[in-house]
Amino acid sequence: MSIINQQIILKDGRKLGFAEYGNLKGYPIVYCHGSQSSRLEMHYDMSFAIENDLRIITIDRPGHGISDFNPDGTILDFAKDVKQLTEHLKIESFSAAGMSAGSPFALGIAYLFPRNVRKTAIISGFAPYDDQSKKHLSKEVKIMLNLARRFPFLLRLMLRIQAKQLSKNPKKALKGFLKIMSEPDQEILQNDAVMGIIEQMFTEAFRNGSEGVAYEISRLLVRDWEFNLNKIQVPIAFWQGEKDNNVPHKWAELMRNEIPNATLKLFPEEGHLIIFEHAEEIFTDLKD
Repeated sequence: MSIINQQIILKDGRKLGFAEYGNLKGYPIVYCHGSQSSRLEMHYDMSFAIENDLRIITIDRPGHGISDFNPDGTILDFAKDVKQLTEHLKIESFSAAGMSAGSPFALGIAYLFPRNVRKTAIISGFAPYDDQSKKHLSKEVKIMLNLARRFPFLLRLMLRIQAKQLSKNPKKALKGFLKIMSEPDQEILQNDAVMGIIEQMFTEAFRNGSEGVAYEISRLLVRDWEFNLNKIQVPIAFWQGEKDNNVPHKWAELMRNEIPNATLKLFPEEGHLIIFEHAEEIFTDLKD
């Protein structure tokens, strides 16, 4: 079962959009989507969630989908938004997961609320952007992230153009965006069901323009996250493909080495989209 268009009003008056997948009375997992994405980012076949009694709650970050933009928001401010949502849903204890650029947000939730978060999964996760992590980036990704950090106005322009392209011809726009992905990912993208999910989640991200997406990339992801990984008390499980062109597998190793109670599972022949191949393993691990 899924309910994809839900909202709450936060204490400051902003709307926070979210969706729920799987068993709505099952074990709760808060899922943080990737960059330029939305609450519609989830596996095309949710039978694994129903069979394993999982309630997966996906949340539009500020300025994405049906969540209002927060012009002064931080990674930890989003964690506080999530805490308001879990309190609204009367959820005391839960796990968290972050995919790609959702990783700092999932880690922020774990850092801020160790009494509530039992375990966190980081899937193909974005690492703190510093001199050490930059060494491992592909040329294409390094150019984009340097652009975001040094010339945010150019990133905003690029994303406005991308938003228009997505609204006019999403399949064509996505073809250009996804071409940097590795060979294992290209094989996964041959699945029409996967492409259907990707088209929906990207298009929804820009429902109200590109401001929220641009802010997140240029003001949050590539700057100081405002918390230290070595202070996280919650068990963290990293899941990473070694042939990931978007996020280097070395980033998972760097973060695993920083966090006291962390594990890492590497998939030698897989890329960025390991969630489509290993969803059941990743999400059921959060329930243990």
